[in-house]
Amino acid sequence: MAERPQLHLVSTEGAAVNPAIQEAVELAYHWVEKDFPSLDRAQLADWAEAVGQSMQSRGSDIRSLKRYAYAALRGRVVDWFRTGAAQEQSAGVSRDLERIGGASNSFQSSVDRKILLEQVQGNLQQRDQDILGFLLNDDDARKIARELNTTYPAARKAIQRVRERIAAIVDPAPSTPNGSAPKRRDVDRRDFAVER
Repeated sequence: MAERPQLHLVSTEGAAVNPAIQEAVELAYHWVEKDFPSLDRAQLADWAEAVGQSMQSRGSDIRSLKRYAYAALRGRVVDWFRTGAAQEQSAGVSRDLERIGGASNSFQSSVDRKILLEQVQGNLQQRDQDILGFLLNDDDARKIARELNTTYPAARKAIQRVRERIAAIVDPAPSTPNGSAPKRRDVDRRDFAVER
């Protein structure tokens, strides 16, 4: 027998779903997992939980719970692949740093890149430094999610934030579209942003 998935199947009110719905969703989870073995299990679990919640709200309108659960869960996966949401932008940080620091193989360029990397790492918190290390090793978001013990969407968001922080470190004062420096914003005592 397959290992029972760790799904949190509850209704919109937070109550446990009907046991028959739970069984159908868990079975659908296993079937879809076999159909798409490279799919992130955490993402699949999120979709399975949403399907279970939807099934609970529909109640007795569903004639075959197992068929419905499988079709709904597989449909979410296929839509995800079809819309392109599954395609990850693979612009590694090492390539970005090479572009910024110059992609020459000269000794001076390699020293410049090393100095740039040290400056970037020195301005990042430890978790961001860890993520940067994974990115420099060309690890993908799935591996980073496993290493950080988090979900795939959370890892992708963390990667995005690290890239934004690196961009802010490398270019701390971006210009506006007309070429002028943006106005600085301060916060007054009432926590309102004030331009000066």
